Amino acid sequence: MKKILAAIAAVAMTGLLLAGCSSKTEETVTTAETTVETTTEATEETTEASENTTVSEETSAEEGTDAEDDSEAEVMMPMFDEENVNPLQDLVVSAMGDFSEWPMLAEVTDEEVISDYFLLDKNNANYEQLIVMQCPMSAQMCEIIIIKAADTDAAKADLEARQKKAQDTDAFYPNDVERAANSIVGTKGDYAYFLFCENPTAAEELLTAAIN
Repeated sequence: MKKILAAIAAVAMTGLLLAGCSSKTEETVTTAETTVETTTEATEETTEASENTTVSEETSAEEGTDAEDDSEAEVMMPMFDEENVNPLQDLVVSAMGDFSEWPMLAEVTDEEVISDYFLLDKNNANYEQLIVMQCPMSAQMCEIIIIKAADTDAAKADLEARQKKAQDTDAFYPNDVERAANSIVGTKGDYAYFLFCENPTAAEELLTAAIN
């Protein structure tokens, strides 16, 4: 009888131990699964946040670049000789108005270029002041030449020679030919001028209004 009771007690103890181990195993598995799910969700959230930040930064950079490009396209300021300030700069700026219809112009100061290309003598005794502005890009011809002279009729004749060369020789692209044909040589007061641009009539009005 004692042996039977002992055997029953041993069986009962074994059952309890097995039940306890099974419960712990299930808890361990459940805990591991929860940890994996939590880690995965956190990783996904971090990845999404990183992607959103990258997209936002790229968008901001593109918008900033577009704004800079637009700004550069709107205003093309003329380039003057910084070492030798020409007193006729202000008249050039006045003739260009808000710059919207103009390409970038650069001041030409080389004596040989002014003589060979523009047919003007930089050292002409009749010229009290001279400024020659040209678009440095060969794809578009555009010029402003202003001369303050003792004899404006003689200066006008010099500019008419430049105009004729531009029309007959220098302009060969269709748009340049049209602009050359519409270019204007004129005088006001002590000044003679040559305007070779998209809208020379408007430029002439602005220029003559600025001449005192």
